[in-house]
Amino acid sequence: MSKKVFFGLVAMAALSAPAMSAMPHVGVDSGQFTIGISGYVPVICRASVEQTMVSPHEGEVSLGQLREFCNSPNGYAIHADYSPSLAQAKILVDGRPVPLGKSGTTQISKTNRAGIATRDLDLDLPKGVEGGSLSFRIVPL
Repeated sequence: MSKKVFFGLVAMAALSAPAMSAMPHVGVDSGQFTIGISGYVPVICRASVEQTMVSPHEGEVSLGQLREFCNSPNGYAIHADYSPSLAQAKILVDGRPVPLGKSGTTQISKTNRAGIATRDLDLDLPKGVEGGSLSFRIVPL
């Protein structure tokens, strides 16, 4: 008779142990959800030059640095707009010459992605040019 009682207790303990360990899985698996997050970032582009006034003289004149920022994923272009008196001058962008023509505007750089950059600018004035105006604008693509 003791064998039957002992066997009955072991069987009961073995059956109750798996039931207790399975209970936490039932609660965890029952509550699933999904969160979706979206946002909108406006396109912001800025271009600025350190120097606001430069005394003109023949040869190279430092304009300082052009600081540019644009978060357009398609890129951006920088244009120089200038007065007709500067039509024979050149802008040196990081040492690369960009001639200024008669149109009054020229593209000095272009990129196909967002970016932050600082470029050294010089103006190479030909003989006889006494001055003029020069501005820079940034255009998102």
